[in-house]
Amino acid sequence: MIAIVIGKSNTGKSLLAEKLALETGDEKVYYLATMNVMDDAGRERVAKHRKQRDGKGFITIEKQKDIAGILDDKGDAKASTVLLECVANLVSNYIFDDPDFDIAAADLEKACDDIASKAANEIKALSENVHNLIIVTNEYDPDGEGYDDATRFYVKTLSRTNELITPFCDEVHDLLKEIEG
Repeated sequence: MIAIVIGKSNTGKSLLAEKLALETGDEKVYYLATMNVMDDAGRERVAKHRKQRDGKGFITIEKQKDIAGILDDKGDAKASTVLLECVANLVSNYIFDDPDFDIAAADLEKACDDIASKAANEIKALSENVHNLIIVTNEYDPDGEGYDDATRFYVKTLSRTNELITPFCDEVHDLLKEIEG
């Protein structure tokens, strides 16, 4: 089973994803953390999530990129659940952690497609190597006021990535629609 949990920041995505992951019944449940911690706010978010998971039996793996084969050395991958937290961080890592990427000089349409495809292909490959995959991702206003060019590019690339991964998911939990619905 592949499930995706989509929503804005601070809407309970992580709690729902953890619940879904633990309900699979798999003996091993891996928590794949993709956040590249860079400041106090990031450290606080990590601490909050660690506390939230404490005692629940998650096996944490921290990997910012190239996630497709994270369980290749585990003999139990096909019988395990992975909670991917989160696509927004994964996409951000591909954009902002690449010293060769220059947003001012890039063909932004091509770069957006390339990065979104890379992230989506990694997630798809990971899903094919595990029993269950629970995916957490964010949703941002594409026309957000005050966005600079880099933020607009990031939001567009994340949105495109979400569009590519949602079709291969068995369950879609869109928290914004569930709240409004």
